[in-house]
Amino acid sequence: MKINVLAVDNNPVLLKAISTILSQEGCEVSEAGTGLEALEILDQIVPDILFTDLIMPRVSGEQLCRIVRSSEKYNDVFIVVLSATVLEDRNRIMEEVNCDLCIAKGTIKEIRNQIKGALQAFHSRNDVNPSQLHIPVIPKGLKPSDVTGELLLEKQHHIEILSNLNEGILELTQQGKIITVNQSVCDILECSEEQLTGTRLKDARDWGSFQTAINQWMLEELGAGGMKTLHIFEDEPLHINSRVVTASFIAANENNSIFGLCIFRDITRQYQAEQHNKELDDAIKLARKMDAMSCMAGGMAHDFNNLLTVICGNLDIISLQNKQENAESLEHLIHQAQKAALIAVDLTRQISCFSNFGIVNRNEENLPSLVEKTIRQYFSDNKGEYELELSRGNCIVNVDAEEISTAIGNVLQNAQESSGNKTISISVSGIKFIEPEIISGQYIPAGSYAQIDIKDNGKGIDKDELFKVFDPYYSTKERGVVKGMGLGLTIVYATFRNHGGHVVVRSADGCGTVVSLYLPVFIPKKLLKQGTPIKEKNNSILLVEPDTQMREIGSIMLTHLGFKVIGVANSSEAILELQGIINTADEKPAVAILDISGINKESPTHCCRLIKQVIPEIQVIAMSGTILDPVMENCHQYGFANSLPKPYTMDGLRHVVNSVRYK
Repeated sequence: MKINVLAVDNNPVLLKAISTILSQEGCEVSEAGTGLEALEILDQIVPDILFTDLIMPRVSGEQLCRIVRSSEKYNDVFIVVLSATVLEDRNRIMEEVNCDLCIAKGTIKEIRNQIKGALQAFHSRNDVNPSQLHIPVIPKGLKPSDVTGELLLEKQHHIEILSNLNEGILELTQQGKIITVNQSVCDILECSEEQLTGTRLKDARDWGSFQTAINQWMLEELGAGGMKTLHIFEDEPLHINSRVVTASFIAANENNSIFGLCIFRDITRQYQAEQHNKELDDAIKLARKMDAMSCMAGGMAHDFNNLLTVICGNLDIISLQNKQENAESLEHLIHQAQKAALIAVDLTRQISCFSNFGIVNRNEENLPSLVEKTIRQYFSDNKGEYELELSRGNCIVNVDAEEISTAIGNVLQNAQESSGNKTISISVSGIKFIEPEIISGQYIPAGSYAQIDIKDNGKGIDKDELFKVFDPYYSTKERGVVKGMGLGLTIVYATFRNHGGHVVVRSADGCGTVVSLYLPVFIPKKLLKQGTPIKEKNNSILLVEPDTQMREIGSIMLTHLGFKVIGVANSSEAILELQGIINTADEKPAVAILDISGINKESPTHCCRLIKQVIPEIQVIAMSGTILDPVMENCHQYGFANSLPKPYTMDGLRHVVNSVRYK
């Protein structure tokens, strides 16, 4: 019965010589020019003997030996290492290469004799001590080569570097087969080198939601030479059992040979820390919210109880008094009850400002003029010193003037009470945020704003107390029926929020306080025509929102603002809608609003890219209730034109949409 032999050597001349010698000795021989070719042949046959070189491209002889020895299928294969580096690398080969026989290459005549000896060793393997077989066979007179020694040292140096990297590294052929792995990638993917080597990347493990993307990258970028890189980022990482992993899949070209590099990074500790911080932050926010609600409920109960006591007390006295009583006394009692009732009405009006329906009248206003009028009226009624600086630029806003004036008055009252008789500084200017900003904990989307700064010269607010200034009923003032009543900066915040604006408080102990009020700049159509807007007829918006109720109210609000809305639940539906529009030559959407917090574990960046592949000129807005999301903080970096925080108002929605439609 013939012996089945697999001969592996990357030198074609030597491979042919070895195969010929083996055939002459009556063996059935299969040939492989690389370790990778050998693995493909091993999938088809189980040889009796494996002759292999050690130093080969695309899976070395050492890797091949490890793979064969790790599989029960090849338990009985007799491994013979036939290498030119045995003399220079003897000790390491003896320790690390798991073979049955090790032979140093010599002349063809010597190789013929060594192969015959190897075949004899194979036949007598059960009768010989394995340790005797493993002693290297070295031809007489063979001397070590300095050049070979230096090359082996450099190779070992590279292996040490690769094995000590924290990043997991995979090298692929152009066909996507794994040919090199380091220890880190084995740890990250929880697979052994033997399991990975020779396997196609797409089959190396279950890649979950990224399976399709990885298959596509292998086919188009690596196999077809597209050469683009596939990234898996921190915002939507790989989950491999208990590990959280980011990755880069890189197609490279060296000397007209295309190969792939896959770099994996284990971010489990960082990710868990961020998740813990987020959970802690959410818990703190909830606690603060509940504290604020408790404070507000207690404050409202206190104030209304006081007011109702005054009203009911006066009415009781009136009912008990004789009709003949002094008319002046009765009038005084009625007046007291009326006064308390009017205060209750005003308090109810303030509370209604928390609703989006608190604004009744909207008009285009020149903010500097409105502020100047408000300031003069306030300081006419309340004595004090002030400095006013007004911008004469475009600060047109669309507001309820009375609501804005009342809010400014509340801030001025706080500033006066904080600084005593010291001068208060007020300024109005225009400002444009290119990127979304987080200022003193307040998130402000990119866009153009009119800014009102009100600065007092008081003792300031301690940093530990600063976050409480927007809490309902938080106050250091004396409480009573009138003093200390109301909702302070909470009302100011609600008023500006309902106008699509923002309130930022900056202060330091002993340095005074600055309250900055932001309102989105209103651009009249006559001014828009002077710029270079998207065509006016293009008034269509794509809204990608998985929550049905949010999608419905968002569509209603956008329709009210004059837009034609295409509402879909996810990116797949969005792509189908856009492709349908392209095929039917309908009006293309100018803007897409993409909810990145509820897109069924899809990568926001990937969804944005898919939408832009269909309509390259579309402007995509990221929308989320989590303002500390990396995409919300750096939307341009991830391919978005702007960001829209939830909850949003009609004004905030209009401002963000127009900020990308009219640039």
